[in-house]
Amino acid sequence: MGTTVLQTATGLAEAWKVSRGAGAVVAIVDEDANARYHPAFIGRVIEPGVAFGDGGPRDARTRTHSIKVAGLALGAGPPVTGLAPAAWLLPLAVPALSAVVGSREEAESLRWAADQGADVICCAWAPPRPTAASGMLQAHTRDALDHCLTSGRNGKGCVVVFSAGNDGCDLVLNGYASHPGVLAVGACNCHGKHPRYSGWGKALWCVFPSNDPNDAVGASMTYLTTAPVGSLLDGEAYYTTRFGFSSAATAAVAGICALIVSANPDLTSSEIKAVLRDSCEKIDIDGGSYDEHGHSRLYGYGRPDVARAVALARADPITSTCTTIQSRQTQEPCFDPTRHGQNNASG
Repeated sequence: MGTTVLQTATGLAEAWKVSRGAGAVVAIVDEDANARYHPAFIGRVIEPGVAFGDGGPRDARTRTHSIKVAGLALGAGPPVTGLAPAAWLLPLAVPALSAVVGSREEAESLRWAADQGADVICCAWAPPRPTAASGMLQAHTRDALDHCLTSGRNGKGCVVVFSAGNDGCDLVLNGYASHPGVLAVGACNCHGKHPRYSGWGKALWCVFPSNDPNDAVGASMTYLTTAPVGSLLDGEAYYTTRFGFSSAATAAVAGICALIVSANPDLTSSEIKAVLRDSCEKIDIDGGSYDEHGHSRLYGYGRPDVARAVALARADPITSTCTTIQSRQTQEPCFDPTRHGQNNASG
């Protein structure tokens, strides 16, 4: 049947009582953008598939990655419900991403997403098998990311979420995930342990549960999500149970960010990152090697608690006290809820 985010996202049901992502715009930058006619997104697609570059002869039904990402981030069920089922979807197609990273089209798509009002920009991809040279961030893409982070959301900055990749590499080799303003997401397995494929390092911000091919239980824990209309991936159109790895983790965290934005749209991108960080629960305490700042090279700041993240965004006083304590422990700047009034967003 496939795993669902309600099974893996700590505090999601509680968070949905406050925010389901209403008003937040999530841009999915990927190799294709074929969500227009999918029932999980009806009435919530802002631009039905803006393309950057030549898609070539490949059938769009075989480009399944983007719509899988969208389903886990913000699909509205049944049978699939993503993390932020009331958010708006802005799908952008960069066909070159199916073969290469670093194109000018990817930079154009990022800049365009910010200019069109994206709150969260989800990039569930990474340089394949990166080296210091191949994983380097090109100047045009760096400029586009800087534009998103400084000019997006009327100067508050877009939240840009990137995958840590599936090659088990140190993120120092991945110029996208290690950009200082980006939120880099890796995977943990169902036991709260590190799967060998997930990228790691100083730049890792957090992790989210996904499958683990090297674990007897975790190997089959791929997500139920949306599939291209007419793809018949699992014997029926519209849905698939085969979505996992760091892409699934990235999509889920993008959805959490949409819930945070919906709960308090006045937060800047750096404050949203701080909220997410301060919501995280530490996993694999013995093996995570957390430093004096509360950061692990395998898990970042940990696994997000969605209810805690939404409460922090809304300046819940009880959670704020907990966060102040955690900030002292991590010696990191704490998100200060007193700077922001509560927002009564609902989904």
